[in-house]
Amino acid sequence: MNTPDEHDDRPRAVQLAEAGAEAWVTVVRRQLDASADHSDFYALGGDMVATLRALQDLARLLDRQVQRYGEQRGVYDDSDEVDPHQRLTAAAVELEAVAEGLGAVIWSADRYWNAISHIGVDDTPMTGPADGEVSR
Repeated sequence: MNTPDEHDDRPRAVQLAEAGAEAWVTVVRRQLDASADHSDFYALGGDMVATLRALQDLARLLDRQVQRYGEQRGVYDDSDEVDPHQRLTAAAVELEAVAEGLGAVIWSADRYWNAISHIGVDDTPMTGPADGEVSR
């Protein structure tokens, strides 16, 4: 990881992916201290769905790129024990599994987002026995 005063020559996509991952870690930390609020539940749910969809798109894109990677350049396996094309195939298979797994997660996240979108808050004071009173 580069310090703020170092030039970051990594591709912009890699920089943004790191920033996104760090942002989600910060979101979790901030939400730990937040009061429960249905509008936050809804907003964060929508952002989760959008993020998961973007990750699924990324997994599919990387899968296609990894599948063709050995065709574009000479590759080797650093263990000298496995055919690098087998490693690339294995990596592509796992990316397919990631994309499929995210599909199931997106379905559930979308259902959460839909369910929470139907919640409202009644601002009228709750009526009922006060603390220590017995209902008659």
